[in-house]
Amino acid sequence: MDVRMTAQKAKTASRRIAVATTEQKNSVLVKMAELLKKKKKELVNANRKDREAGRKSGLSQNLLNRLVFDGKRIESRISSLLKIIDLPDPVGQVGELERRPNGLMVGRMRVPLGVILMIYEARPHVTVNAGAFALKSGNGIILKGGKEAVRCNAFLGNLWAEALSYAGLPEDAVQCISASHEEVTELLRLPEYIDLVIPRGGKGLIKSVVEQSIIPVIKHFEGICHVYVDDDADMSKARRIVLNSKLLMPEVCNAAETMLISEKRAGDLPKIIRALSKEGVEIRGCAKTRKISRSVKAATEEDWRTEYLDKVISVKVVDGLGEAIDHINTYGSGHTDTVVTENYTHANRFLREVDSGVVLVNASTMFDDGEELGMGAEIGISTDKLHARGPMGLKELTTYKFIVMGEDHIKEA
Repeated sequence: MDVRMTAQKAKTASRRIAVATTEQKNSVLVKMAELLKKKKKELVNANRKDREAGRKSGLSQNLLNRLVFDGKRIESRISSLLKIIDLPDPVGQVGELERRPNGLMVGRMRVPLGVILMIYEARPHVTVNAGAFALKSGNGIILKGGKEAVRCNAFLGNLWAEALSYAGLPEDAVQCISASHEEVTELLRLPEYIDLVIPRGGKGLIKSVVEQSIIPVIKHFEGICHVYVDDDADMSKARRIVLNSKLLMPEVCNAAETMLISEKRAGDLPKIIRALSKEGVEIRGCAKTRKISRSVKAATEEDWRTEYLDKVISVKVVDGLGEAIDHINTYGSGHTDTVVTENYTHANRFLREVDSGVVLVNASTMFDDGEELGMGAEIGISTDKLHARGPMGLKELTTYKFIVMGEDHIKEA
């Protein structure tokens, strides 16, 4: 592929998308939803071939799970597209408007970032979500999916081109590419055309992108997520929240990887351990946990820093809230952490002091999800602090410019 030409086309298309009306952008999303429904069988077949090839090449079960794009998941993407259509268009929104003492009206207007390069593994649903979010927020996007989803992503790329053409917008606004490592490296060195890079995948992928890119990168990094069971926890809630956080989708980044429990509630720990074990979860515990339950394997220092993405959880008994917060801020990845407690003061302290993108009280870590948080879906979950943090929706794909309105204002020398 001609890498520079690909980036140039995206930049040119992004200028058209940046000034497209909300109605135009929504018409693309409506058409894309229709095409997903119409072409569902062909998409499922392309995905089936990708998965068969993945199995033959020895892909891990976790990656194979992420690769699935069956009828149910396609319907879910259709639902997400319809929700994104209903979301307010951030482009052109003006906020913080105020009159200065000199009479000038000063405000900030939301504007698109420009061109986004998205690099990701498996997950064909990202090809739908990312394209929709980039488009609705007025950006062009280059989608570089993994080779394991090459057939499905190519098919989705053709659908995006058809939907854009239908609405009279440039097909190059959403480009699904298959590129070599060397070609991706070249893309990462084209800041004159590409404004932001978002990598989603394993630590190796993200580390490689960060090291090679001269374009700003927002990292969708590890999800070392915690559930802390407090002194004043309702243990029936604690059991449900721990199980849901670990087991609903163990392979995703917001699944719980560590459970912390207050020493005052350690007597309730065997019930939770039995419930997890019954579901096939391997438990690795601290010395206090192993005294309580002999079946638990010994946790190492590395376990507290590990994103398992599997049916494995580390368990630690802590002195109380203070030690729990210290542990999370030391070993966590700034992704998602939750506390189970009926104590308002403890809950409030946890919310204030845990340094993560999403912090919850009495709720599963699974709620760190763009759709659940009112975004329709998300393009990723940032573990950075600049410029976006947590689930990234439409607003996070825009920046702002100052707008200033005067009445024959001139500045005196």
